Amino acid sequence: MARRSAKATAARARRKPAPRKRIANVRPWRWLDVAWVAVALFVATVLTVLVLGNRMTALMPEEGIVAVRAIMLIVFYLMLLAILAYRAHCRNLNFSQSYRLRSVKDKQLAAELAKSGAQQDRISEEDQLSSGKIALVVIGLFCALRLFVIVYTYAIGQLGWELPPPERLTDLFGTTLFGLVAVIASIVILAPIIEELVFRVIMLETFAQKMPFVAAAVLQALVFSLYHFSLWAALPNILLALSCAYLVRYSKTTIPAIVLHMAYNAAPVAAAFYLTIT
Repeated sequence: MARRSAKATAARARRKPAPRKRIANVRPWRWLDVAWVAVALFVATVLTVLVLGNRMTALMPEEGIVAVRAIMLIVFYLMLLAILAYRAHCRNLNFSQSYRLRSVKDKQLAAELAKSGAQQDRISEEDQLSSGKIALVVIGLFCALRLFVIVYTYAIGQLGWELPPPERLTDLFGTTLFGLVAVIASIVILAPIIEELVFRVIMLETFAQKMPFVAAAVLQALVFSLYHFSLWAALPNILLALSCAYLVRYSKTTIPAIVLHMAYNAAPVAAAFYLTIT
């Protein structure tokens, strides 16, 4: 009986699939990854502009135009998320580990990530910010950035530059509840997440393999500013990108940068809808 039981156990063991081999090499981010996301951003932006500028779209009622704009933005971000997930798979990591959305507690995996060249200018554990300090830094950076935008906007107005009106968002999405939800979902939630993963992970870490971290942070900030196609907002966008790069480096996760970016985008959205409703 015991012999028969041992044979059955051995047979089950042979039928059982072999355990997945442990990651032996974590592939670092490469310039090919930067090219992938850069082309994806460009193509998605062009397609969105072409669809929104189509004559058939212009002939739609206001509710239809808002719906098309919301759907296009959702498609835009879903396409980018799919590409980001594919690049993470090519790197031999899951999504959250590849984009540092959670801390890596496995020592072997942490060692492989360190060897992958994610950041040549890595900080020590002692220099890493604690959770309490991170929260204070995020609040401080948000207040400083929004104060700078107020002063900067006033200075530009004194120079006679034409600024986009505060109702621009409501012109695009209307003042209905659906329009507000569409703006929050796309501009306040999805856009910061996608942009942080692209610029503060893929681009920043790729640049940091070839140059000092400060130079890499400045370069990704310039690319981030160019991506937004806004001359008057170029300097605020550069400062936002540098602030987020600082948070990613000293917190070793992208979560604080995403939170700061979300809060930064939420402020003008709230102001635009408040000024329109009142």
